[in-house]
Amino acid sequence: MTALKLLLCFLISIVFASPPKLLPFQSHFDLVENISFVLPCTLLSDGGQSTTFQWTVNGVQLENSSDNRIDTSSSKLSFLTIHNLQRQHAGTYECRAVNSFGETDVTRTRINVQGKVCA
Repeated sequence: MTALKLLLCFLISIVFASPPKLLPFQSHFDLVENISFVLPCTLLSDGGQSTTFQWTVNGVQLENSSDNRIDTSSSKLSFLTIHNLQRQHAGTYECRAVNSFGETDVTRTRINVQGKVCA
């Protein structure tokens, strides 16, 4: 009986396991220099598996640096904070969620950075 229960649990986990799903970003942001900007990446479904987040800009993986910080506050939410936004921060930003079953479709946005706004 115990072996049957284990087999049943295994089969159920296979049926419900799936790649994670992310809430899509809006298509673009038009921002100005010298602000801090926070971009949240929200997991809608983890597919029944432990999930990790990966961030890229223009196809290059992001790591924490003096310009930006990646925080994962829970297994369902990751934040990219860009400090002191400058024109060189413009680009296509992507968040990807990965679990042992696979990876989600990438959610991406374009960040445009304009010069300072005159008062």
